[in-house]
Amino acid sequence: MTELEKLQRAKLYMDKLAEGVDPVTDTEMPDDCILNQVRLSRCFFYVSDVLRRVIENDGAEPENPHRAEKEGAAEKPAQRPAVADFELTPEQRKAFIFSDDAASVSNLVAALNALIDPEHMKKLTNIAVTDWLLEAGFLEKVESDGKSHRLPTEQGERIGLSTMSRRGQNGEYTMVLYNKEAQRFILDNLEAIMQNRRNKS
Repeated sequence: MTELEKLQRAKLYMDKLAEGVDPVTDTEMPDDCILNQVRLSRCFFYVSDVLRRVIENDGAEPENPHRAEKEGAAEKPAQRPAVADFELTPEQRKAFIFSDDAASVSNLVAALNALIDPEHMKKLTNIAVTDWLLEAGFLEKVESDGKSHRLPTEQGERIGLSTMSRRGQNGEYTMVLYNKEAQRFILDNLEAIMQNRRNKS
């Protein structure tokens, strides 16, 4: 494996960790997993972006603009344009394909992120969706076996949330699933989800 391929693999792992997915097993990590914390997710996205710039520079470290200034460089390197917050246009919303089968939050978020250009827009995260559902009363934290789980409330079940038991590397856990109605509900409330995320930044 070349160095560039190693960097690409590392970026893939960072992307999956940021989205709440175990990069080894490709399974969604439980809500109470320490790697699913908001601060760590932001860190994974940051590292992924650094790796992206290195990969685009053929594996070499991009020039540091501050270093160039100190060395008296004649021209400043072009600044990377600001990356916008996640947002879908009306056309992109119409292009979204709802799954007839109940989907995990990871699959739902991945389908929404597939509609944007990640070079110019931040990706939606699993945590942004579940945090908003928790604060809006559609999910609640439930303690079980010394662990905290986010499970649907009665209100959440009414919008199409359900649960299923899964087995992962750390044993059995409960996965929240989103039927077609729940998927539509998330799509209709993306602005509120993103506003909640900005409030936490």
